Amino acid sequence: MNISERQRRRGRPDVLQRYFHGPVCFSGSPWQWWLADDPRAYEAAQRMDQHLRGQKNSSVTTLRERKGRSIFRIQAAPGDFFAKEIALPSLRKRFGALLGVQNRLFGHDHGSAEVDNTLTLNERTGQGLDVLCLGELLRGGIPDHQLLIQPWLEGWINLGEAFSAADSHQRRSLLQRLEELLRDFHHARICHLDINIGNLMVSTEDPQAPLRAIDCARMTTQVTQPAISTALQLGKMLRELYGRSEADFAALYAQARAMQCRIAGEEGVNDATDTLLALSLRYRLSKNLSRRRLVTATTVNIDGPALEQRVRASHKNADMPAIVWNDDHPAMADEEPIYSNH
Repeated sequence: MNISERQRRRGRPDVLQRYFHGPVCFSGSPWQWWLADDPRAYEAAQRMDQHLRGQKNSSVTTLRERKGRSIFRIQAAPGDFFAKEIALPSLRKRFGALLGVQNRLFGHDHGSAEVDNTLTLNERTGQGLDVLCLGELLRGGIPDHQLLIQPWLEGWINLGEAFSAADSHQRRSLLQRLEELLRDFHHARICHLDINIGNLMVSTEDPQAPLRAIDCARMTTQVTQPAISTALQLGKMLRELYGRSEADFAALYAQARAMQCRIAGEEGVNDATDTLLALSLRYRLSKNLSRRRLVTATTVNIDGPALEQRVRASHKNADMPAIVWNDDHPAMADEEPIYSNH
């Protein structure tokens, strides 16, 4: 490594220096690349770099552009790649990306954060995905755009698609694998914070393969309240899989409590988790509740009725019937769960 390369590495996130070589620059390109110790990384970066410079490259296809994110598929002989370009519109996020800092001031969803979270998830649970490259376009020595490249999950579809097409037996299998993933998250002290039916992937070739979680930019790997984290993630996933029908709510709530107990143990089921399961099954909470603050808090004190009142102020939740409360926890009769390990 020459002197200029050492200078470019100095002060950069520890995750880049521990897991990647670089930065590497291709001739005539304003981008620099951090490459994993994987023979596929160089080719993936080179093909993407050519595309970013406007050179004709039929191996790169743009799949989607939305909210400062561009998604690509790179076709290559060793296997296809997934690429995501992330714009960093604010100076604070650009500094967060430069230093690899994840907090309220510097943001949580820049490319450096996603690389760190993805690799941590994979190390602790094995249910993430490798990162082959991180590309950066610098302005004034600070990242302005970052681009993540990972292996393409050939033969995988998202959980929403899999669940919609599944019969009752296949749905039980999918729910069991969801439970196993959330159990791994629980023990690893991880909360995805953007978990949804589109961010969990299912193998169409191996019905026993564990689910894989993607899109980890907002993830926190420092959970102090794992039971709370489990309840929030579990309730949201069951709501997205089954919908918000009032007629099914009591049975779905019983199912959620049974799964919560199997994941977190009896000590992980209490008034607070019951409250959050009920709220997350019925309502969309992201705009009304700081889940990150809740799962990383030292102590948790939840006023269910007051929180519900705040949540119902959102137009997305106003049409849902209110929960019946018994003091500070939902008053709902236990029923046999829809899914059981036994």
